[in-house]
Amino acid sequence: MGSVVELRDAKQDDAHAIATVLVRSWRAAYRGLLPDEVLAGLSVSDREQSWSDVLTTRPPRTRAVVATIADTIVGFAATGPPLVPADRSDATLGDLYALYLTPGVWRRGIGTQLHAAALDRLRSCGFTHAGLWVLDGNERALRFYLRHGWTDTGRTQLDRGPGGTELHERRLRHDLSGW
Repeated sequence: MGSVVELRDAKQDDAHAIATVLVRSWRAAYRGLLPDEVLAGLSVSDREQSWSDVLTTRPPRTRAVVATIADTIVGFAATGPPLVPADRSDATLGDLYALYLTPGVWRRGIGTQLHAAALDRLRSCGFTHAGLWVLDGNERALRFYLRHGWTDTGRTQLDRGPGGTELHERRLRHDLSGW
């Protein structure tokens, strides 16, 4: 693949490629953090359907951006209003829902570009600060976010992942003003 990375807003027909990136990334990033059978059981078609739904309905103030190399999607980020009810009362708070890359392009600066684009999307929707939930124990992601200005709030939650798997998550936050 060439090395020129292009970022653009996701389109509905990107759902399959986004789902593929998500499954590949989860299988690599969460190995040892989630049960092997859960990772092996991840379904691109299930994820494709949910992404197709999101990209079709486009809920208010949600955005998705993809990173491509030679027209191949190698990563994506998604943002929007908080999904956790306790955070929804703050209209100035937007969440980074997801930021995933195909493992073959990790550590090339593409995540940093996607992260910047995601924060731009949050700002363009009128959010002045951002939150995200990171899987506890995912040290690679935690280091990435802390290096990019996120701070740990000390909040935790127990979410449910594929197959009912318990996901212990930590809440991070980022100020979007002053950019």
